[in-house]
Amino acid sequence: MTVDLLLLQGVIPLGTSDEGDHIKIIATAGVSAPTICPACGHQPLYKHGSRLYQYADTAMHGKPVKVEIERQRYRCKECGKVETPEIPSLDDKRIATRRLVKDIQSKCFSKTFSDLSRETGLVVNTIKSIALDYMERLDEIYVRETPRIMGVDEVKICGEYCAVITNIEMRTAFDMLKKRTKDVITPYFRNLKDKDKIEWITLDMWGPYKDVLSQEIPDARLVIDRYHVVEKASRALDVLRIKLQKAFDDSDRIRMKKHLRWGLLRRNERRTPEDDEKLEYIRAHYPDLAMAYDLAEQFHDIYECDTREKAEQAFADWSKSIPQDFMKDFGELAAMVNRHYNNIFNYFDFPITNAYTEAANGLMKLSNRTGRGYSFEITRGRYLYSKVSSQAGTIVTHSGKPKSITDPVSVWGNTKVVEYGRYISNFGDD
Repeated sequence: MTVDLLLLQGVIPLGTSDEGDHIKIIATAGVSAPTICPACGHQPLYKHGSRLYQYADTAMHGKPVKVEIERQRYRCKECGKVETPEIPSLDDKRIATRRLVKDIQSKCFSKTFSDLSRETGLVVNTIKSIALDYMERLDEIYVRETPRIMGVDEVKICGEYCAVITNIEMRTAFDMLKKRTKDVITPYFRNLKDKDKIEWITLDMWGPYKDVLSQEIPDARLVIDRYHVVEKASRALDVLRIKLQKAFDDSDRIRMKKHLRWGLLRRNERRTPEDDEKLEYIRAHYPDLAMAYDLAEQFHDIYECDTREKAEQAFADWSKSIPQDFMKDFGELAAMVNRHYNNIFNYFDFPITNAYTEAANGLMKLSNRTGRGYSFEITRGRYLYSKVSSQAGTIVTHSGKPKSITDPVSVWGNTKVVEYGRYISNFGDD
């Protein structure tokens, strides 16, 4: 008795050969001939020659596998239609076995297409086509819960700034849009399901985000991300440093540019004792720079206030303390805060940041570099549909309670799976 190690329904293996770069399996079809024409219902059909096909299959012994099979064709005497009986285990669209297509689907958002091409023997474009079809199906069946606390940011992919949306509360990916322009984000947020659930949105100062979100989700409160605000103070300090050091002699300018400036720019836990020594040197020799440093630090300290009222008062006092000589740079910072006043100080009512969205952006850039040439659609698929990470963002709830701890889940009551998207910290670890 011959053991069928191929285990493909409708395919009978006849022999195997090692072709060096792949393994070839000779097979024949094990399906019945059609008795009725599917086009006109006429019978019988007669044989109309056969064709030889090679279907890619899952790897064996570390090599790609090609299943070579001769398939009989049949022709209808009445309408002339030629019919080839379908083999359940083969995907004629991809010229591959269905199990190989499923295997590629399970890996296409974690492995590069080049790696999958080498593993399967399929060309990269076929791998890409399988991934795109798979992503379309996932878009249809995955319904992610609209976040209560949403993060909106952008990342540059394929030469364009794409909008990235996250669920800050659940720390999961929510969606990705091809552009961050008004004509793209307006219809998206206008048609977003359950958008009335959104209570808070953290974002940067990109104008279209603020305009569209205020218009389409008016009940949600916007919070300008803390990093984007304090970063403006650090930038103002550095711009002022560059202006002041132009008046230095060559040796002082080089010393400031290459060594001393880190005593001004490093903050908090990143500071070292050496940075503090540099700052003391700057205080002794460049008092204007030291004054600018103190002004930037006082601005950063606004975020240490524990109430909105205190923060607003601290900002008012800080604005009045800006010396006239520094008004161009730090005055612009004060004007920026005033333009986004409510959205910035909303932070003190609900201290949320876009840190998880920024983390997703960084990991997305890394993923895009490892798979050079990926389209936006593929990058979005990798962002949203990693199997392991997506499971981490899924919660299963039951409407009933078991009578016994040993009862199977099926008797607990109705089951609801709530999909929150992929868990951001797992992005890239699949």
